[in-house]
Amino acid sequence: MGKIILIAESGCDISPDEKERYSIRTVPMHVIFDGETREDGTFPPLEVIDYYRKNKKIPTTSGAMTYDFGRAFDEISAAEPTASVLHIGYSSVTTCSYGCARQAADARPQMPFAQVDTGMFSYGQYSVLIRMAESIKKHPEWSLEDAKRAAQEMIDHSCMAFVPDGFAFLRAGGRVRNASALVGEMLKIHPRVDQVNGYLVAGKKYRGSMSRVIPEMIRDFVGEYQTERPEIWFGHTPEFSDENMTVAENTVRELGFTKIHWIACGSIITTQGGPGCFGLSGFGKTH
Repeated sequence: MGKIILIAESGCDISPDEKERYSIRTVPMHVIFDGETREDGTFPPLEVIDYYRKNKKIPTTSGAMTYDFGRAFDEISAAEPTASVLHIGYSSVTTCSYGCARQAADARPQMPFAQVDTGMFSYGQYSVLIRMAESIKKHPEWSLEDAKRAAQEMIDHSCMAFVPDGFAFLRAGGRVRNASALVGEMLKIHPRVDQVNGYLVAGKKYRGSMSRVIPEMIRDFVGEYQTERPEIWFGHTPEFSDENMTVAENTVRELGFTKIHWIACGSIITTQGGPGCFGLSGFGKTH
């Protein structure tokens, strides 16, 4: 049985070390600054924030395209002719990437291919990707269909949410379905944005500084989703403070979590959350 290789969009924000450790392939998403298209991961995400502060608008983003996946698939087939490919996909309702991966695979029928839609991004997609990589190592007997079923089972129990430190990027990005909920910036109100069926949906609002909001948001999230201990994933955009990292870690330790993973969000997510954004993901009750 050939090797199963995992592939994901760069918006999963996996580190180069982990890509190498698990032999995971990533395909670049794109950020467009005034007509100039740049690949996600080739520049620091702080440039997105600097661009907004200078121009009062955010850059636009686009998914990984068919040619991006095609190039990656050809490289995989050349290096591992008997390999199968499992795409752990970025939320398909927010980007064209999922369909582009399928188009590229259909043009290469000799390559066994399957895909699952995580309905998430960044640290949420990342958590499924890493757990799948670990599971495949433990189960070398798995077929591609076995791996796909296992990935879908993880997705069915996954959850993620975030709170921005401000509204400007969320409003400008236009990705929140109920954007009318994004009011109250002058009152220091922070909306919790959950990933629901792949969409960003603003829900409960928290008042106060981020150091006050983060513990309350974490406790609500863990209680509502019945998040499994001991493992949890945190994500943050640039300018998230060390003090708030400590607040978040202390809160989840009090709740019984001992395996805490921090993911630095890249440029794609920074265009949505803006500076100082905090989020978390885990596995819990079935959706």
